[in-house]
Amino acid sequence: MPSAYILQRAPTKWDHWGDYAQILIHGMTAHLGRQDGLLRLERVGPFVPRISFPGVADIVLTVAFKCELDSTVPGLEFRPVIAARMVRLNWTSWDAGLREPPVYPETGEPEDYVLARPHDPSLAEEMGDFWELVPAIVPGIQGSNGTLRAAAYGGQHLARAHAMLGYNFVSPELASALESAAPECIFCKEPSLAND
Repeated sequence: MPSAYILQRAPTKWDHWGDYAQILIHGMTAHLGRQDGLLRLERVGPFVPRISFPGVADIVLTVAFKCELDSTVPGLEFRPVIAARMVRLNWTSWDAGLREPPVYPETGEPEDYVLARPHDPSLAEEMGDFWELVPAIVPGIQGSNGTLRAAAYGGQHLARAHAMLGYNFVSPELASALESAAPECIFCKEPSLAND
């Protein structure tokens, strides 16, 4: 068994919509940056996956999934997420078989599914709290081309080379818990080992 896996988004039936699907499914955290160390999430709802990837490497969980993981895999670190902009858009009723989304933002920019609509406080309450799954930052863990430097990995449940980017390396225990609980959202693959 590998010492760690790479956590990745699972394919979805909307992936052929490209960045439009990315924004609709995951939302975004990079647009506003952090406030007092906390992610600020902007997304559409009410649909929200149990685990989402709204930034380059950020991992955001629903409160129910956070509680489930917390009881299954001891030692994980979580931070609350600020629901900065929650907007109502029932896009999951759109035909996923279409080549393109049937509705585009007026500007054509995927982010404007969110940014061009007002924050809906009642939707934010309906969607509940969100939590960031916090990685240990291990600068030497990632080699070239996303390889794992096994000697740098200390068995952390979640580790990456940089706070804002890089692969998320997960322990076998966390990989198993995530794949069992949310196979529609994520998969874990074995990394190649670094030679550098």
